[in-house]
Amino acid sequence: MTNAPTPQPAPGYWTPNNVAPSLSTSPRTPTNYMAWTGMLVSVSGFIFNLGLNGVVGVIFSILGLREARRLAAAGHPHEHTGHSLALAGLITGIVHIIVTAGIVVLSVFAVFWFNDWLNTLITQIENSNLR
Repeated sequence: MTNAPTPQPAPGYWTPNNVAPSLSTSPRTPTNYMAWTGMLVSVSGFIFNLGLNGVVGVIFSILGLREARRLAAAGHPHEHTGHSLALAGLITGIVHIIVTAGIVVLSVFAVFWFNDWLNTLITQIENSNLR
């Protein structure tokens, strides 16, 4: 019994006995998921305002900025670190917090104004000569 070597396929062809050739020679670009999450949560606050969207978006964006700094230190180009996306999420989250606080303050003023107006109207009707 002789041990014949296994025939090797021609270069560039894939069979179950060898590894598939790489389609790309460039390294995989990193994805900053924290920056994406911060941006999406911050923007979603303007669509589905749950009150905390801005705060959660700011937190994720800060984590995304830290990740962008780490990716830049690892040598990735600036456009692949997600720094701009995290910064946009941070700004959008802060704007969302300001808008939400403004809506809450205006709502409180509106309730007090309406209550005062209603009490004044009731007092004027009670003191009128229409009885």
